[in-house]
Amino acid sequence: MARTLPARWWPRFLLTGVLLVIISVTLLSGAVAAYIGLSGAAIITVAVFRTASMKPEDYPPEAPIPPGAPGGPF
Repeated sequence: MARTLPARWWPRFLLTGVLLVIISVTLLSGAVAAYIGLSGAAIITVAVFRTASMKPEDYPPEAPIPPGAPGGPF
């Protein structure tokens, strides 16, 4: 998962949507809660459907990371 987050957009959008829904349910009330909750649900829906429609060829290639570099595998 740690290697997926920097390269892919959808986990960030999905996490943002989930956080908006959680905040609207736990901290807000009234029309604001409904607006924020529906916004979060819309973000989740768009991220899921967009990700489901993408093929591996649609993702840009990742630049190689040399051994010993910051953020590298070793």
